[in-house]
Amino acid sequence: MNYTTTIILRNKKYEVKAGSTLLAALKKIEILPESVICTRNGELVTEDTMLKAGETIKLVSVISGG
Repeated sequence: MNYTTTIILRNKKYEVKAGSTLLAALKKIEILPESVICTRNGELVTEDTMLKAGETIKLVSVISGG
């Protein structure tokens, strides 16, 4: 059985343990939470979202400038 969640940023895939928060997973794979927008099934999700086994979270980089 698959006990991981897949996180995708650009074309790179990360496998993280399901059952933790999205924030904890982002920190573990060294992605700054404030630098991405997170979606699951096309819906925005927040950093306190609990990750479920077998699901995929897609990250979109936030671009800022001045």
